[in-house]
Amino acid sequence: MDTLDVMKKAEDLGGIERRRAFEEVLINARDMGCDMQVGGGRAGGMNLRYGAIGYAVLDINTKGLVKIYASAHPGKDAPDEYRDAINKYIEESEAINPKSFPINTYGHLEETVEEVGSEVLVEFVEFTIGLIRKFYYEPWRELHEA
Repeated sequence: MDTLDVMKKAEDLGGIERRRAFEEVLINARDMGCDMQVGGGRAGGMNLRYGAIGYAVLDINTKGLVKIYASAHPGKDAPDEYRDAINKYIEESEAINPKSFPINTYGHLEETVEEVGSEVLVEFVEFTIGLIRKFYYEPWRELHEA
């Protein structure tokens, strides 16, 4: 399955509204420097990652389900401040409703991508990228530039 197959299947399962919301999130995330990988599983979907290490930002599958991450680094726990910032952002957002809260590693949203809205998810991606830069890139640079 490639990206176009994922978009087609998303439209088949959820209509043009799902496809548009899905595409808008992907296009804006790409413009912010995210990489996209076709996700596995029966539903198929896209995984949004940021940076050379591939820090986890969010996943969307063709059924419209959205997974957001509070632990960006693959295989490592996030700093408490990082996780707390993500959870505070979610708590203050009226549009992001995880199935369980607070989230420690990742959480699934109650609503589908088209119900949440692409603008809400794009803002979440932008916020998360800012945190990744602050907690993972800036300390690394400070350590190696000293």
